[in-house]
Amino acid sequence: MKALNCPRGHEKMKLRKINKTVSFRGMEIPCKIEAYVCPECGLEGGTINSTGAIQQELAEVFRKRTGLLTGEEIKSLRKKRGLTQQELADRIKIGVASIKRWETGLIQSKSLDHALRLHLTGNRLNNDFSGNRPFSIARIKLVLATFEKKLGRTLLRKTDKMLYAAKYFWYADMLAFRDLGASMTGAGYAALPLGPQLNNYRDLVEEIRKTDETQAEPLTREELQIIRKIVKAFPEDRQIYAAAHREKIWQDKPVGAAIPYSEAKGLSEI
Repeated sequence: MKALNCPRGHEKMKLRKINKTVSFRGMEIPCKIEAYVCPECGLEGGTINSTGAIQQELAEVFRKRTGLLTGEEIKSLRKKRGLTQQELADRIKIGVASIKRWETGLIQSKSLDHALRLHLTGNRLNNDFSGNRPFSIARIKLVLATFEKKLGRTLLRKTDKMLYAAKYFWYADMLAFRDLGASMTGAGYAALPLGPQLNNYRDLVEEIRKTDETQAEPLTREELQIIRKIVKAFPEDRQIYAAAHREKIWQDKPVGAAIPYSEAKGLSEI
């Protein structure tokens, strides 16, 4: 890029490395940027290249501070496991464009970060919070669609916070783990004031809406039987909401605590 003239009529601006503190997603992040600076008035002007680099650096720092895999970590772990970007995308049931963007600066949601870790680290230490199954948004969408078909109504409405849908998911996953040895979706759950809720449900809602459930592993006959059992027991939203609030494995947890699958045997309402 050619040297810039100061728009205030001073001499040519000089390319320098300067330290800045930038506000990014509610965080104040220090970084070093490349910018043109007027020696006389101090006016700064970024370059096209520096703007992209700054955004990537901010995203990496943000991910480190919030416990998400960084772009470099995703890329390194993927290569260590011998996976192409397309192969990783196929395993998570998302478009390869998302993998490319995450590796070059786009920040993934916490729910998708969980899915990445399951497929990249091979860590199964958290099976008590995933129910012996890799987390799958496509599977969540498939279970949701199956419940909606059996119930004859929409569960995930516009501006929905999954108040009722989460209860159906919770019972489906917990019963599947108790009776079959593996959850249906691999989702984790927390004890919130309004009952059991999917971890990071705010991030999940939009992901669920745009996911293609036909990409999910089909439900087994036994899993379908569990869904039918839940629908028969709780045909109305208010019924499953009330039942979930009577479950001791929710009542005994402090607000925000995880509800491990190992406690599924303690379900009392179904």
